[in-house]
Amino acid sequence: MIKFFVPLAVIGAVVYMNRGNFGGGGMTELHSVINNAGISLPQYENNSELKLTEMTDSTVYEDPVKLHFDALLVDTHNDLIWQVYNKGADFNVRNSFTHSDIFKFREGGLDIQVFAVWIPLNKAKSSFDFTMSQIERLKKFQTESNGEFEFAKSYDDIMRITGNKKICGLIGIEGGTAVESDVENVRRFFDEGVRYIGLTWNNSNLIATSAKDAVTAGKSSGLTEYGKEVVKKMNETGMLIDVSHLSEAAFWDVMEISSDPVIASHSNCYSLNPHYRNLTDEQIKAIAESNGYIGINFYDEFLVKGGKKYGASIDDIIRHIDHIKSIAGVDYIGIGSDFDGGISAPSDLQDATQYPELTKKLFEKGYNPEEIKKILGLNFLRVFKQVCG
Repeated sequence: MIKFFVPLAVIGAVVYMNRGNFGGGGMTELHSVINNAGISLPQYENNSELKLTEMTDSTVYEDPVKLHFDALLVDTHNDLIWQVYNKGADFNVRNSFTHSDIFKFREGGLDIQVFAVWIPLNKAKSSFDFTMSQIERLKKFQTESNGEFEFAKSYDDIMRITGNKKICGLIGIEGGTAVESDVENVRRFFDEGVRYIGLTWNNSNLIATSAKDAVTAGKSSGLTEYGKEVVKKMNETGMLIDVSHLSEAAFWDVMEISSDPVIASHSNCYSLNPHYRNLTDEQIKAIAESNGYIGINFYDEFLVKGGKKYGASIDDIIRHIDHIKSIAGVDYIGIGSDFDGGISAPSDLQDATQYPELTKKLFEKGYNPEEIKKILGLNFLRVFKQVCG
């Protein structure tokens, strides 16, 4: 036992002395620091089980701001590309009218952003072509960023890009109309870098009935037969299935069919605010049982009843996080802000520069560093690695 504890104590000291030098590279970076110090790690059947959080004292993170910038921060839903298309925003310029751009991301400590391509109703009949054009527009974010930003297609890409201190981009689609009537379009989108598809937006389509139509138009159907083919194709392809915006009937159809974990990229808790866009407790538990993920949406209307009139705050975001943790556990929670998607954000989280305020509040509410890191990004990265590779 002494042979084990002495090197472990030395390792702990090395980690503590180098605590400001970790850039999000996880175990690879930890091994590098330890090896440079001339220390050998004990051998385990699976060294990935020896987690950094198990080897560092939580007092290293007495400062929540340091914790925030040391952690990998992922936001799983952002609509900036619509602001670029519709209002001439520029990712590589500090825009005065957007929640986000590369400068705001840097200031807020964001590492990985999923950009959602949304299909407006007037483009529904040409959804595939419109989505492809928006993907090409997104790729200009990288070419015009002077090496500060890069898109990823795999988990290894994400680790490499963030390890090189670049902001990492991923691509999602908000609305299964993009797939049109050809299930092979799932593979075509995947090849272009798309890693999740939201099966519906507010409008129903060939795949499924939307939550909005189920509640406001009385449509009770779920997945269509074609929709079931799409779900199976997404599983085969390694494409994440996003159930945000789905009707309850369609949601349960997905849960029955999908062999992979399921995500809700930007949804909240129905029991706290009974909006059709929020998830019931049963849905939350089902996503957790699938080993999936829920990204908390910052839209005040989804956070609190009457939010658009009375506003919301970070405390309301924490309420939704607390609720999911209480019924399903902390391992399935993340951030899906919906920034630049036409939302009115909480008064104390108005744009991407204020992400650290959320970490401060989590810290203040008693969440420990390991839990906070999971919420900020590790939970989504776990699901991404499992499904997308």
